Amino acid sequence: MSIFSTRVILIVGQLRVGHLVEAGLWLALCLFLYIYSFEFDKDIEIYKFGASAWPRAIILLIVIAAIGQLIQQWKRGDESSSQVINAATDDGAEEAAHEAHHEGFKWHLSTLALLVIPFAYLRVPDWISTLLSLEEGSSVHAIRLICAATLIALFLFYMRRNMVGAILTLPLFFAALLEDMGFYSIAPFFIIGVMFLFGERRPKPMILIAALIFGLLMLLFVKILFVGLPVGNIHPFYDIGSWLVTVLQ
Repeated sequence: MSIFSTRVILIVGQLRVGHLVEAGLWLALCLFLYIYSFEFDKDIEIYKFGASAWPRAIILLIVIAAIGQLIQQWKRGDESSSQVINAATDDGAEEAAHEAHHEGFKWHLSTLALLVIPFAYLRVPDWISTLLSLEEGSSVHAIRLICAATLIALFLFYMRRNMVGAILTLPLFFAALLEDMGFYSIAPFFIIGVMFLFGERRPKPMILIAALIFGLLMLLFVKILFVGLPVGNIHPFYDIGSWLVTVLQ
């Protein structure tokens, strides 16, 4: 065996082409999201790191996870995940998906439609504003509110038919609305939405748990860490967020 071949074996280890492709896709996605983060990289008065700090921190965690997984696959190949895959294969998930019609074309199409909704909110209001030659102000804010209400209605419509797609979409939709609506205004609805999608239907426990989680988040970020969360930039969401920050601080 030549020296070159030995070096290739040492570098590749137990990696397969699929491992490299998967890691490459994750890293490419992170690069795209990092470049896109400059679109909303703005200063925030009550948070010195700016609006893009938390998204970039999450992107960094994804990069670390992708590289860590690649290193593990380089050392152990598919051995480390074989037991998990076998367990997933034997737990009846495939049969359950078949019975729930989670493998048909219509289900995949509705999942795609749900996943498009958050990205539509990021682009469609800007396209409409540009088409109408509107400058940033009350008219643009009104368009954003109309688009948000329309897309929320679409989300609720498709959610009833595709809970799995809704679970995947809800965090993305929450993140898309965060800059305009603010964390303080929409976080309680996000928490209730998560509980609903995971099967909880009792109103009182949902409201109590959402209030408890929201209160703990406020205590942690606002009172203890003094971290500024997005307050929104559209009325009345901005007013609600600013009032809560003032009261809590």
